[in-house]
Amino acid sequence: MGPGRQISTGTSTIVLLSTLAPTQSASPNNTVSGNSTVSGNSTTSGNSTASQNATSTSTSSINLPTAPTTVAVGGGPNGAPLPGASGGAFGPDDKRFGVDWSVDGAVEPRTLSTFCIHFPLFTDNIDTLFTANTDPYLHMLFLRYSRCYPSINHYRFVSRPIMTALSQETPAKRQKLQQVIGTHNGTFHCDEALAVFLLRQTDKYRDADLIRTRDPAVLDTCNIVVDVGAVYDESKQRFDHHQRGFTEVFGHGFTTKLSSAGLVYKHFGKEIIANTTQLPVDDGKVEKLWLKLYKEFIEAIDAIDNGISQYPDDIEPKYRSRTDLSSRVSHLNPAWNQPTDSQTVDTQFGKASRLTGEEFLGRLNYYAHAWFPARDLLFSSIAKSKETIDSTGKIILLEQFLPWKEHLFELEADETSSIAPGEAIYIVYPDETASNWRIQAVPVSPESFESRKALPEEWRGLRDEELTKVSGIPGGIFIHASGFIGGKQSIFDHIWALGSSLLFCRQ
Repeated sequence: MGPGRQISTGTSTIVLLSTLAPTQSASPNNTVSGNSTVSGNSTTSGNSTASQNATSTSTSSINLPTAPTTVAVGGGPNGAPLPGASGGAFGPDDKRFGVDWSVDGAVEPRTLSTFCIHFPLFTDNIDTLFTANTDPYLHMLFLRYSRCYPSINHYRFVSRPIMTALSQETPAKRQKLQQVIGTHNGTFHCDEALAVFLLRQTDKYRDADLIRTRDPAVLDTCNIVVDVGAVYDESKQRFDHHQRGFTEVFGHGFTTKLSSAGLVYKHFGKEIIANTTQLPVDDGKVEKLWLKLYKEFIEAIDAIDNGISQYPDDIEPKYRSRTDLSSRVSHLNPAWNQPTDSQTVDTQFGKASRLTGEEFLGRLNYYAHAWFPARDLLFSSIAKSKETIDSTGKIILLEQFLPWKEHLFELEADETSSIAPGEAIYIVYPDETASNWRIQAVPVSPESFESRKALPEEWRGLRDEELTKVSGIPGGIFIHASGFIGGKQSIFDHIWALGSSLLFCRQ
């Protein structure tokens, strides 16, 4: 809600935010009507004397009710009661909300440009007060003010002239003000939980407040809105995907319809990756990481939120999976027999947003600091192997173990990599103990068990001396029965074996 001076009266708190009214003569004490006085360094007492160190050059007066000290916020014109959520009414004698405000529009604050009411009691009912039905009555209560945004049990009001002035600020100046992210309240899902986290990894929205509501008037005061509002418009910072006719996809070969997570990632993902990895946003690695993270992390969230199955509908799964990220976020929503007040749900939403963020950053960390270095090392190993082992590129020697399979196929598919598709046949690498060497046949596809060229049939299933005898190559340890992998005692033995295999199985 931002810093502000607080006046405590009875059971509620009024927070005086930026006092932007015309400057008045300085006064050590700010007087409040009724028997309430805001004084220098005093504490709250029976007649409500609140502590305040006034350092501003202007004073602020606010009219509080003289009696009773606690009344409900309510009352339309001439004290008419507001309709209640349960068919009752909020009136002068209704103390359910414990808010120290008058029910008469004539006593609205006259000199404050911004003020905030804190509802300390029954916060689960606060949202019902500020519905489309009761909002007009509230505006009649504070005639010169418009409700700006709520945050759990705080409601902020900004004078209409000030709101107009803010709307006329230049974009650069407005950005310096506190940013506000808006999304819907109630049951939450993985996509908006992640979208909010992602926005808070950007420079503009790093310290942004969060408002969860479906009230269009409140959403209109937010700087950016995700997953609600039925509008997708980057220029307006609106990122919803529920509206009729929405068909936006990520592009770059991806055809899954985007959720709010995918929309935010599409527009802010490169900045987030650059900020996290400390790379320039136009670095080629940022682009590759951006695409990789969408494929491996974001796309599934988009698909699940949009009800897109991972496999054809006529195929019945053999088991149920409820451990994916979207399911775990769903489990954080209160159960049907648990409290569902806004404060509880907002707290759970915070947990969900942090959960999705931890997983996202974990994947980004892996791809940036483990996956990408392996890709670079494989690329250099291919070039070196062509110079020292096999100029045709059929044999690739790795000087250390690394996850090569996925990278090889991606490099072959990359037109800029100069690695011909299907060229590599065998990969030689030290095993994890580095005491022996492995030879592995390249599969026809990353997920396939079929090899481009399996090791010779006569060698398969043999071990040690028998393998050495049949192959005629010393140092044999084993050849798998399918011929996709084998072990040798030295790299020299492996290269010899591979040469024999290529000659023996020449296509």
